[in-house]
Amino acid sequence: MQNQYVPFNAPQQAYQYPPPPPVPYGAPMPYGYGAPPPLRPVQKTGRGRAALWCVSGAVAIIIVSVFMFAVWGGVAVKGKKKEVPNIPEASSYAEDYKLPSAPTVKPDVNGPQISSVDSEEDQSVETKIASEAYDRVYESIVCITSYKSGKDYTLDAIGEGSGIIITEDGYIATNSHVVDDSTKTGVMVTLSNDKQYLGAIVGIDEKTDLAVIKIDAAGLKAAEFADSDNLKVGQQAFAIGNPGGSAFSNSMTQGSISAVNRILDSGYIKYIQTDAAINPGNSGGALINEQGQVIGINTAKIAAVEFEGMGFAIPGNTVIDVVNKLIKYGYVNDRGTLGIEGKSCTLYMSKANGIPQGMMITKINSESPLYSTDAKKDDIIVSINGEVIKSSIDLIDELSKYKPGDTVKLKLYRPSASNGEKTYTFEVSVKLISDTEKEDK
Repeated sequence: MQNQYVPFNAPQQAYQYPPPPPVPYGAPMPYGYGAPPPLRPVQKTGRGRAALWCVSGAVAIIIVSVFMFAVWGGVAVKGKKKEVPNIPEASSYAEDYKLPSAPTVKPDVNGPQISSVDSEEDQSVETKIASEAYDRVYESIVCITSYKSGKDYTLDAIGEGSGIIITEDGYIATNSHVVDDSTKTGVMVTLSNDKQYLGAIVGIDEKTDLAVIKIDAAGLKAAEFADSDNLKVGQQAFAIGNPGGSAFSNSMTQGSISAVNRILDSGYIKYIQTDAAINPGNSGGALINEQGQVIGINTAKIAAVEFEGMGFAIPGNTVIDVVNKLIKYGYVNDRGTLGIEGKSCTLYMSKANGIPQGMMITKINSESPLYSTDAKKDDIIVSINGEVIKSSIDLIDELSKYKPGDTVKLKLYRPSASNGEKTYTFEVSVKLISDTEKEDK
């Protein structure tokens, strides 16, 4: 049964005993239902002897009582009268428990003073590591305020996020969603010393949620990146950014690496999972290691009542690869694609329907190289150049090894159709097209 919780102010309930069972008229009340216990049975004697014993017993009790009172009650047969202690007046008790009065004080220039002590030597190793890591990178973290495009002086900010200075001359990495996934978004960049600069968006990549901003500045402190492929689960991690916006700029939270190679939705990124607190405004900020080096860019969290400590960061190596291309070209110039849409054919679907795992095609776009081949909707891609494909994530991973213009050989499986068409596999060779986001948004 589920516990029932009663509030403190709940009225007390009067206890009640169960009613006695019905008793025949004239019968004694049974023991246990409010009646006294039954008397110990005695052997009956004649009435005359019983009366005599009662009178004799009463006389004996009176004699013994008088004697005891004479000895212990204050009248001594021999010796002094027993003294009765004096009972103090109520006022004497008050004197015993009287509280001291408050002292009379005035400000005193010569009065005692307090001071802090040097606790450097008392700091734990973990505290020193966290403080030193923060000191190495906090000047490289900026606050980014975004505005809708235009020159209307009534424009209000549409959001605030974080960014990381990646070069001394003002290139800044952040999330694409921080700048509203548009190169036309207006941005104001606030440094850790509160200096502010208008920024221009160099390029965005929505698939990896990364963007690059440039401000006209020099002599900035650029963050140092670590090799994110060497991360270990359990390693300490710190998130630095602006949770809640500029009002809480350069806040640091501490946690650890909870997992690596996590897949969320797009499949273009294998995320770092961390339990360091990540809140709105942390997006675009740094996830750093114990040496103060950037290991990732904080980008998302699971925000639900049932979840806690589920934050995600884009790995540093992915950031380096994409950001370098955004600086050079304004977009990712070498990502090849088939120009199709699809969904994973899971193991359950495979077992239940007697079909292979892979990626089932749900749409072939008109610009797709598959558009002019025998491939069609509902076909399942099971391999690329001999590499087995079991999901849409596998397909994206495999395509990342190739560039636009490269030729790949696809093996497809066609399930039996309702019109009686038989199941069979076939192969097609196609050239990948460019999957870019260079269009002006």
